[in-house]
Amino acid sequence: MNPRTKSIIRKIIYIILFLLMAVAFVFLSEKYASNSQPKVYTIKDYYPDNQNTYYEVVTGTKMISLLRNGHNLIFIGSSSSQYSQKYIEEIDKIFNELKIDKVYYYDLNNDKYQKNSNYYEIRELLEGYLTTTDDNTNNLLAPSLYIVNNGQVEYYNTETSTMKNTSSVESYWSYEQELIFQGEITNAINKYYLNK
Repeated sequence: MNPRTKSIIRKIIYIILFLLMAVAFVFLSEKYASNSQPKVYTIKDYYPDNQNTYYEVVTGTKMISLLRNGHNLIFIGSSSSQYSQKYIEEIDKIFNELKIDKVYYYDLNNDKYQKNSNYYEIRELLEGYLTTTDDNTNNLLAPSLYIVNNGQVEYYNTETSTMKNTSSVESYWSYEQELIFQGEITNAINKYYLNK
């Protein structure tokens, strides 16, 4: 083979290889495009038995925005906590009865364990409405429910956020306790959320 033919064959091979790489790149980028999309979480990702569609799961950044602006009903939970699991069951009864159409859910586990800036900023925005622990620190704990209007907390409930070792979930949530809780939350939602 003469050098000119070799050169032409080499160029054809390079062009074919380039085209194959381009096709592979396009194919793989389409195949894995969904991996680059941020996952949209739903309440079922945290509480698998919860079928309610009025929850909008929010990140720490969105939570900060909700605390600063708007009229919002916010539930802060911890999906790993039995008290949060029972608390959401109790507030769902109320939300369904009152036909609430939007509740923002923030699971504090990621931000709290990472101790990132979102966690500290949320804590700062809720200062005065947090639970003081044994070391005199105001901590953002779960479960807790907040009604916030343009940066002002109008109502909050941290009923069982500090109940780690003091009693079991079942012994705390007696029938009488459920009735008291439902009455308090229903009144608060009617007064501070629905009548605005």
